[in-house]
Amino acid sequence: MVARSEAEADAAENKITPDGSINLASWDCQFFIYATETIPEGKELRMTLKVKAEKAGKFETQAHYDPGNYNHWQMFGDVEVTTEWKKIQVTTKVTGDQTQVSNGKFLQNVAFNLSTNTEGNVFYFDDVKLEMRDPAGPNEFEVWFNLLRHGTLSKDKINQFTNFTGRDGAEGVDKQARIVTDTNGEPALNVTSIGWNAIDKQLELDEDGNPVLDDDGNPTYKEVDIYIKENGDTVTNIDNWATQFFVTVPHVFQEGTSYRLVMWARADKDATIETQAHTMPGGYKHWNMVGQLNLTPEWQLFEFEKEVDSNQSSCQTIAFNCNVLKKPNNYYFRFDEFSFNVADVTEEERLLRTQDVYLPIPADDKGLKATIDMNKGVSVLEATSFENLVNENMTVQSGEDTFAKADVSAGCFFNTNGNVSTDPTGLLVEFDEEQKDNLLGLTVYNYGLPADVQSIDTKFRYEFNKWFYLYNVQFVPKEKYDGISETKVVPEKSNAIFDLSGRRIAKPGKGLYIVNGKKIVM
Repeated sequence: MVARSEAEADAAENKITPDGSINLASWDCQFFIYATETIPEGKELRMTLKVKAEKAGKFETQAHYDPGNYNHWQMFGDVEVTTEWKKIQVTTKVTGDQTQVSNGKFLQNVAFNLSTNTEGNVFYFDDVKLEMRDPAGPNEFEVWFNLLRHGTLSKDKINQFTNFTGRDGAEGVDKQARIVTDTNGEPALNVTSIGWNAIDKQLELDEDGNPVLDDDGNPTYKEVDIYIKENGDTVTNIDNWATQFFVTVPHVFQEGTSYRLVMWARADKDATIETQAHTMPGGYKHWNMVGQLNLTPEWQLFEFEKEVDSNQSSCQTIAFNCNVLKKPNNYYFRFDEFSFNVADVTEEERLLRTQDVYLPIPADDKGLKATIDMNKGVSVLEATSFENLVNENMTVQSGEDTFAKADVSAGCFFNTNGNVSTDPTGLLVEFDEEQKDNLLGLTVYNYGLPADVQSIDTKFRYEFNKWFYLYNVQFVPKEKYDGISETKVVPEKSNAIFDLSGRRIAKPGKGLYIVNGKKIVM
């Protein structure tokens, strides 16, 4: 980024008139965004920034070859500014006039003409970003992926927690947060601070320790504050975090990635609350996440776009310390989104639930019919069309932690490792042309499978709105299959490994860990 100041422009171009005034063109004070690569004609270019100025107004945007080397007067049009921070996001398709390739130039700079207000102004810029993509290609601009599927009403499970967890002063006891109906009729999440500021009377004593008497000779008393946790329980100090509210998502924050948090909050009484970074609820890591929030009885919108720093990395939870006031109070929260760039969220983190199912291995190539009851998967994914989910959004295991699109019309061959294969040897699964009642009908054929194979494990995966539902499929001999009376639904199974503080561990050593909510010894 490069800037050309008003004073430099005056000195260089002699804009001072005989009467001492300054005659400025809109481009005599400029600010430049220098792209890291040239921008070709036909690409889509998006600019995102935050801007404010000491005076309300606007500035023009131009296309430049390099700073000050003008190509075209129009880039993104005029940008309106106010005295408050304002987020701007504009997109345009790059034209030949803007690139000027025919004249031996190219486009690599966006110029802001800041002298549209000839009385002078001061501009402030933050979070400036240029993004480029091919309109017809697969490359996308940054896509915010909201990890709270239903906002305030989200109840997805993350490890042993839900998205929203509350702690009303009972230290170490985290429960699914209460959902209440607020005065405006909207659902809200509620947590209540546990300490209140009680008034007590205490005998006043003079310097010698004798009671202070009033004019009638009666002892006098003064009011003092005591903090009470429960009836009859006097506590002299209550920590700010004695009452907490947590927001947890399945994504592990990574340093340098960006997130977006949009929430509403209020309290019965004016109060300040603090925000912390936690691994899981109660797994404290850093004292600051998005700073302090000052709440009033009126709903306020809080909107943040920030970058994860080293203190927040490896966390999955924002903790709100709600006992700063040290008085009885109710706090209410509503959430619109807690989003990360979809490219930064792993497929495992987008896995909602797994389900174990069994399918038969025939003794020969005669084929055996079976079904997979997908009602649970359709419900959890909230898919609008079962047929579309099967025909367009089904992938099958193709290798270790890899999947390939299933050819539903032709069927799929699976080898003894459970991977889909082009080799017509092993198990062939053909899918029924007509699917109904959320039952996936199929027929399994055995083409030369070794006789000593007792089972084949594979996976069928379905995606909807970027969330996944996984079926752990085990093919077993027909006689064993006939003896299995039911399939097993395993909620929120991810096999992710956590230490006892709730921190996710990529390469565990020996010790005690938590996997799928259970303690195991490595």
